[in-house]
Amino acid sequence: MNAPMRIFAAKPATRGEEPLLIGLVGPPGGGKTLSALRLARGIQSVRGGDIVLIDTESGRSRKYCGQIPFHHVEFAPPFTSPDFLAAIQQQLGRNPACIIVDSMSDEHEGEGGYLEFHDAEVGRVRGNEWAAWAKPKAARKRLITGLLQIKVPLIFTFRAREKTQQVDRKVINIGWQPVAPLEIIHALDLTCILPPKADGVPVWRSDKIGEDFVIKLPNFLQPFIKEGQPLSEEMGSAFASWALGNSGATNPALEGPEPVVGDTHRPHVGDSGDGSAGSGPAKTFEEHDADLAAAASQGMEALRTAWNDLPKDVKATLKAAVERRHKPTAQAADAGRAR
Repeated sequence: MNAPMRIFAAKPATRGEEPLLIGLVGPPGGGKTLSALRLARGIQSVRGGDIVLIDTESGRSRKYCGQIPFHHVEFAPPFTSPDFLAAIQQQLGRNPACIIVDSMSDEHEGEGGYLEFHDAEVGRVRGNEWAAWAKPKAARKRLITGLLQIKVPLIFTFRAREKTQQVDRKVINIGWQPVAPLEIIHALDLTCILPPKADGVPVWRSDKIGEDFVIKLPNFLQPFIKEGQPLSEEMGSAFASWALGNSGATNPALEGPEPVVGDTHRPHVGDSGDGSAGSGPAKTFEEHDADLAAAASQGMEALRTAWNDLPKDVKATLKAAVERRHKPTAQAADAGRAR
């Protein structure tokens, strides 16, 4: 019996929630892990939920947990392609804000990873090197296909090595190259290089042929980037807003904020209202977000007051968080009291 013909209907394209895959490439000392956490914290301000970090490097990422809270997953060898996909998929049930894999390079060259999988297969297929790639390649293909189906934002760090290449009988430096296959790198939406001592400031353009081939900055994410700035919470917030379908998302570091639940900004302690520093210690990003959450639990009027008391730059960062998380909470609180 023949299966019924599938129907493929064409509809006008509209923005909706999109996968967001980010790659940070660089040698030790460039700031990959902390930069990934800063981007994730910005994403968290929009989506809510926990930041989850899958750590293949014996817990090295935990040194940053005092700066940015996150949930830690210890990933020990073997580093097989299916295990990377399973480690990520198992976190989806908690509806995290973002999942970081630090470092994805172990899928390629780590113990039990792609290269060792091939070496083990050589013996099984009686020394046929070509045939030995079949199973590792199939496993990696399933990994990439699985990653592209995940809507939770994913951030991958990749180790890098500086490489040379012979061109016209000359040996040239082609720059920092990721320890990873191009099929994974090119599946990402955004890829940048963090060279040694970059302190989180990425390279977005390079005259070195190898680096230029790796860097990926599509036009739909370019408005959220300013060269020379470190990867930040503000960028993460803008990326998350875009991924949720907000085609009007802007980089708060580049453009002024707009009112969300209130009318105008009112000065508060520690803010003179004109952008200059006032008296009193500045609150952290998380403390401002917690204040909004507490106000939202009291209803829209309390949230509106808390919003109007925020500094202008903080409003820019938390605008998407108010729309996505705090306003629904406030509206629910008002509805509950009305019943």
